[in-house]
Amino acid sequence: MEERRGILILVDRGNDGLFPGKGKRREIEAIAWSAGWKLLEVVECRVRKPFHRYYLGKGKVEEIKTLLEDNPETNFVLFNVEITPSQQRNLEEFWQVPVYTKNALIHEIFAQRARTAQGKIKVELAQLRYQLSRLTGKGRDLSQTGGGIGTRGPGEQKIEVERRKIKDRITYLNRELQKIERQRKVQKNLRQVNKIPNVALVGYTNAGKSTLLNALTGSQVYVEERMFATLDPTTRKLFIPGVGETLFTDTVGFIREIPPTIKDAFRATLEEIKDADLILEVIDISDEDYYLHFQVINQILEELGISSSPRILIFNKIDLLRSPLILEREIEENYNYIFVSAQKMTGLEELQKEISLSLQHKVSRLRLRVSYSQLSSVQKEIYHQGYIENLEALENGEEVVVECVVRKEASSEIFRLSQT
Repeated sequence: MEERRGILILVDRGNDGLFPGKGKRREIEAIAWSAGWKLLEVVECRVRKPFHRYYLGKGKVEEIKTLLEDNPETNFVLFNVEITPSQQRNLEEFWQVPVYTKNALIHEIFAQRARTAQGKIKVELAQLRYQLSRLTGKGRDLSQTGGGIGTRGPGEQKIEVERRKIKDRITYLNRELQKIERQRKVQKNLRQVNKIPNVALVGYTNAGKSTLLNALTGSQVYVEERMFATLDPTTRKLFIPGVGETLFTDTVGFIREIPPTIKDAFRATLEEIKDADLILEVIDISDEDYYLHFQVINQILEELGISSSPRILIFNKIDLLRSPLILEREIEENYNYIFVSAQKMTGLEELQKEISLSLQHKVSRLRLRVSYSQLSSVQKEIYHQGYIENLEALENGEEVVVECVVRKEASSEIFRLSQT
C-alpha cells in the first residue's frame, strides 16, 4: 500500500473559539498521525468568507499547485475544515491529487479502529451517511443517466442509483445493529435490576481511559497511543472497599467538532453515560491544551444532558509533566479532582477512596444479629447484594453479629430476613 504523504491546509476562519492557533494545528496533526498519514508541509491561511469555486482564493490555489509540483511525492491534500463536494472536486481536478477534510479523515480512523461487529457496523453507517451527504458534488460522471440491470429505468441518473444503493445498505446495517443492541440491552437491564453501581470513564481521545481501566481492574483492554483506540464500550468489575462490586465502563473518546455522522452512529454508546452513578472525567494533564479538552468534554456532556451528574476529574499522565502545574481557577473552585499516572500505577489507591466516597449514597451499612440457623441464608443474600465486613460470634453461642455493606435497595429485605 502506497504511503500517504501530503500537505495540510490549515484554515483560520477567525471565529474558532476553542482551539485557536497552535492548538488547532496540533490536533489535526495528531489526527493525521493517528491515521498513519505523513504531513510534509503545512500551509496556513485565513478565510473569512469561502470562495464559491475552490473555497480558497485563486492565488492560494495556484500557490499550492506549485508546492505540489515541487514535491512530487505528495499524494493528498488535507483541510482542517469542511469544504463542499463541488469545491473538493474542483480542487482535485486542478491539483491532480485527492483532497480530504478533517471529517473524512476521522471516518477513516474509526474504520481502522473498529474491531467488534457492533463497532464495524456503526463505523460503516457513519461513513455511508457521510458519503450520502456529499453525493451531489461527487463528480460529473454521477450526473449522467443510466439504464439496465440494477436501475429503475433508462432515465435514472447514476447519482440516484448510488444514493439508492447507499440507502439500501444503511437500512440493512440498521437492522443488523438493532439485533446486536437488543442483546446489549438485555445485559444492561440485568445490571440495572441488580443495582450494581456503574462508573463511566469519559474524556478526550487518547487521554488514557483504557490504560486507567486496565490499571484499576487488572484487565487487558486494548490500548494504543493513538486517537480513538476505543470505539465500543468495555465494562469490567472491580471491588471498591465500602461499596462492593462496581462496574467500570470505558467509552469512545471525545474530540472537538466530532463529525455529526460519527456522533449519530455512536449516540447510543455515549448515552450509556447517562445511566452511570459516577463519571470519571479523564484528562491528559501533560497536554498543554488540557483545559480546552476539559471544555470540550463539558460541552458534550451538556449536550447529552448529564452535565450535573456526580463527577471526579482525573488528571492522568502526571508523570509526563515537564513544568509546575497551575490549574485553572474554575477547576480549583468547582470540581473534585485527583492526580494519577495510570501507566506508572500511581494515585490509584487515593482514586479508589474518592470513588468509594462518591458512591456511598448507593449503599447501606448494616449491623445484624443473626441466629446460626439463619446465617447461611442471610450470608447468601448479602453476597448477592454486597459483602460482609466482619463476623463476630456472641457469647450466648446462638447468635452472630454480621457487619455488612449492601446496595441500598436491598437493605430492608436483608434486615427482614435476619429477623425471621
